[in-house]
Amino acid sequence: MSILQKIRDVFYPRNLTCLVCKRENFSNSSVCDGCNSILPFNDKSICGNCGRATAYPTEYCDICKNKPTNVDMARSAFEYLQPISTLIMRYKYGGEKYLREYFAQKLMPVFLKYIGYADCIVYVPMTKSRIKQRGYNQSKVLAEEFSKLVEIPVVDALEKTKETYSQVGLTLKERTQNLKGSFKVVDRGAIKGKRALLIDDVLTTGSTANAVAEKLKSAGAEEVICLTVASVNFKKPIESDEKDRKSDSLNEDIL
Repeated sequence: MSILQKIRDVFYPRNLTCLVCKRENFSNSSVCDGCNSILPFNDKSICGNCGRATAYPTEYCDICKNKPTNVDMARSAFEYLQPISTLIMRYKYGGEKYLREYFAQKLMPVFLKYIGYADCIVYVPMTKSRIKQRGYNQSKVLAEEFSKLVEIPVVDALEKTKETYSQVGLTLKERTQNLKGSFKVVDRGAIKGKRALLIDDVLTTGSTANAVAEKLKSAGAEEVICLTVASVNFKKPIESDEKDRKSDSLNEDIL
């Protein structure tokens, strides 16, 4: 966090300003009433498998239909739209680590409604060089914050073994290839026979979540459930053809 951010927090405490618009906030929430009314909550019709917003309830949406995955179920609190998308970027790249508290609180009702329980919480690991560059692993600190609310232990079961290229603009096939061999399980005992809850900020194509879940299950995990702050709702199924690239502007670490 920069010196200017620290000074701002002293004179403008977060509980007195809205997390979204940063204006004076007189509500009982960390987000003012105006901003709360436009947040893209993912609380309507969803896909029973990936948890993305859908036009009507369905077991498998067009995105995940006929798409094999190691993730048993995925759910998210928001759709990846404004102003949540900007809030997540501030959390990941703007040094606003404190936003984990708000995100964890919003994950809680989703967890209780759809998931109910887990034996352990895992997160998407980062390389040491990437952590040093960013200052923290946003997935890990979010998992630790959520752990406090549900009293489920976070386990350091995974390690990222190599740096990967940016996932932006890559097809599903390219994303999968990019992640190949980038994760390994370093604590099999912590996940063997367990229902593991994978926590992260955004679910995009699901390539990272699937790669992580594959490693966890190969090490003996019984189930892998993915819970993210937001999920990207593509307008059409994700193609593996190189010519059909996604135009989203998301970063390299999202699921």
